[in-house]
Amino acid sequence: MTIPLQSAPPSRTHFDLNDSAATRHLCAGAYLDDVFRDDTLRHVYYQPRRIVAPSYGFQLVPVLWHCLRARRADIIRDIAIVALFLVALTVSKSAVVVVVSLLLVQHFGVAVWRLGRDTIRAIRAGDDLGIRRFLARGMQLLFGMAIASVAFFFMLSILAGIAVNSLESSPFEDPLADPSAVVAQALLLFVAGLMLALVAIALPAIVGLWRQRQIERLVPGTRQQFPPRTQRFVEIQSQQGGNTVVYAGYRPFVGAGEPIDTSGFAQRLVRAPANGLAVFGLANEGDREFAEIPFTTEDLVNHLRGHLGALTREQGAGWLLPGLVVEDRVFLSGTEVSHLSPYTDPATVAEIIRNPTGPARHYLAGQVISWRGELVTTVHVHASVQGRSLYLEITTTALPPCDETYRIVDQVNGTGPIAYLRALVRGIADTPRTVAAAPFRLVRALIDQIATSATVVAGTALPPGFDYGARVSVRELGAATFTRNHTQTEDILKQKRIIERRVFAAVLDFLDAHGVDTTEYRQRAANILNAGAVNVGSGTMFVDSAVGQQNQGPGPVPAPAGRH
Repeated sequence: MTIPLQSAPPSRTHFDLNDSAATRHLCAGAYLDDVFRDDTLRHVYYQPRRIVAPSYGFQLVPVLWHCLRARRADIIRDIAIVALFLVALTVSKSAVVVVVSLLLVQHFGVAVWRLGRDTIRAIRAGDDLGIRRFLARGMQLLFGMAIASVAFFFMLSILAGIAVNSLESSPFEDPLADPSAVVAQALLLFVAGLMLALVAIALPAIVGLWRQRQIERLVPGTRQQFPPRTQRFVEIQSQQGGNTVVYAGYRPFVGAGEPIDTSGFAQRLVRAPANGLAVFGLANEGDREFAEIPFTTEDLVNHLRGHLGALTREQGAGWLLPGLVVEDRVFLSGTEVSHLSPYTDPATVAEIIRNPTGPARHYLAGQVISWRGELVTTVHVHASVQGRSLYLEITTTALPPCDETYRIVDQVNGTGPIAYLRALVRGIADTPRTVAAAPFRLVRALIDQIATSATVVAGTALPPGFDYGARVSVRELGAATFTRNHTQTEDILKQKRIIERRVFAAVLDFLDAHGVDTTEYRQRAANILNAGAVNVGSGTMFVDSAVGQQNQGPGPVPAPAGRH
């Protein structure tokens, strides 16, 4: 069964996306983290047959644009490096031998320096050195230095042999009569190789300075520029909003982070005892059931929507939950869609609520965006009336802030002359690795370019047999390993607890108003609210300290599964 989707503008939010710190940090990540940049392009931009994941708390298109600009700068640099060495091979193979040997020596010299630096930092901070890891890293460096030494002496022998051969071919005099000529010839070849190495080093250094220039434009208070209008960016812009999440695999809440807590139970719908007296054993359980269910799932969902929506309207400081947005969302597997558009019309949404037996599933989502877009807490509520029972499911997901290294644009030493000098040094230090990987990156870029040419025209019917859902979101790829501090963790828990308690209270009032016995419901709700929560996404225990005995407080919120 495929469900047709229609186009719609992005969903509304009380958060000003133009003031999103998450957008700035992810844009900076495009220049600071090559893995994040490449994963973003490969899993999102270069996937025209997959719908993009929803963007919560940030703007996707500027991030993709910066990723493209950063990668294009690297492509130009790699083309220049490959061309430089190809020309050098045709002119003087010996000069290339000199360059390779010098780069090997530089690479392992930098590796030794970084090992010593990390060791000193760990000792000063009182951290565990990790003896096994330290020894393994040291052995690798010793082995590499041995190879570099052999390569260096091999270079010297080759240069000497070339110099002797060239002088022996001279018709004027015996070259061995003048040893200084041999030395001069070898020195000339060495200088030629050194000049070639300096040019090879200059290319990554220039790109490093250019990256720093782009980072300087991402400081707080700057508005993000949008790229020129292209077909791919128009498609992405239209897909990141809407009321439908099209997911791939087993991650229905893609884009919202990993579930940190989930609970669900089925409540039998039976009449409340007369006069509020429950005398067990005196009434037949079958007789207590309603001949006709006094409400529908739509009635309950409408009640919940209105109850949670009251927290979004100005009614005084004690009533408002800042940043809360309440929306109907449909979650649909990517194998079940017929069009690449994240919008389900209201009539179909109502049918999904009434009959939750198909591939699509309805959730009422209460989402809070805080810390200028860095934290996103979403409580997904699913309700259905089936089998003379009410099924209620609540799943909370959380997005931790962006990777700590991307926040350099907010730090004092992240911009200015010191930052430019740091970028220059890093570009020079990473030159051997950059040169060695240049051909492989060019091949990969060509493959990605071919992949993005398979554009799916919006509005056209999709052939079955392919998963068109989003695998991961850019926000998840750039997420930090954990929340940055205790306050962020507590904010996520606070928002989760408030929304959950309001949901349970609203359902309780609704059931009481319709004459349903809520004795069992009260017990189940109390157990869920007072119990701890276990994060099932990354294997990390996430303790909710709602119970008084759990006085150690919650642990940090982990990153989503998509984080590299």
